[in-house]
Amino acid sequence: MKSAWDKNVISLVLKCGPDGGGHCQPDNGTFELYAGGRNLMPDAGSYIYSGDPENRAWFRQTKVHQTLTLNGENLVYAPKLLLWQPGENLDLLVVENQSYKNLAHRRSVFFVDKRYFVIVDEAKGTDTGDIDIHFQLAVGDAIFNKDSFSVHSNFSEDWNVFVQTQKQKGLELIEEKGQVSFEYTKREPRPAFSFRIKKEKENANVRFVTIVVPYQGKQPNINVEVIENKEPGSSKLQLEINEDNVKKVIEYSL
Repeated sequence: MKSAWDKNVISLVLKCGPDGGGHCQPDNGTFELYAGGRNLMPDAGSYIYSGDPENRAWFRQTKVHQTLTLNGENLVYAPKLLLWQPGENLDLLVVENQSYKNLAHRRSVFFVDKRYFVIVDEAKGTDTGDIDIHFQLAVGDAIFNKDSFSVHSNFSEDWNVFVQTQKQKGLELIEEKGQVSFEYTKREPRPAFSFRIKKEKENANVRFVTIVVPYQGKQPNINVEVIENKEPGSSKLQLEINEDNVKKVIEYSL
């Protein structure tokens, strides 16, 4: 998803594909986000291929990518493309991965007005346990607000990113260990976190509604709510966005 072709372009690249073998990490649903030439949410990288199996394994974990896990375990590859619908003011992508034997991860990405993203993550199935959606930012400082379930980068110049999941009962914001490797055998720390819901019932699906907003200057004021009370995992989803008291509705139907 791309806003333009100039130097201030906003671009999100998402992965949901088949097993690529030894050079492929278990990370379906993950993405990278760029704005104004800055990689705001980079992939962890590989770090090393041989001689350090412990750290090679760390970089290959599902939970160090921008995607969903069950009890922190690695996912398997079982991808589906459910919907791809680009448009002038709204790009829409819906993918699904049967990440665990009895739990699928559906990720819906709305690119709104070529400016910001609404990401809806749904865990569907009978497995129970800790459901986390994980995010990692670029190297640098980050501001955590556990009351509003938000995190944002803190660069003094140019672009930042604001990530916020809408409040719901039982939601937790958890700081995690973050690392990134841009060069072989070199790594550095970076902010990382997850939003967690405990799935306690086999017949209860879980949904997270998250805004991911690249921005310059003033921090965004955007709220998103699911309307019509559709159950997580259903074939229809309708959201109402409220940005500075201006409302709009976005939706899909599979």
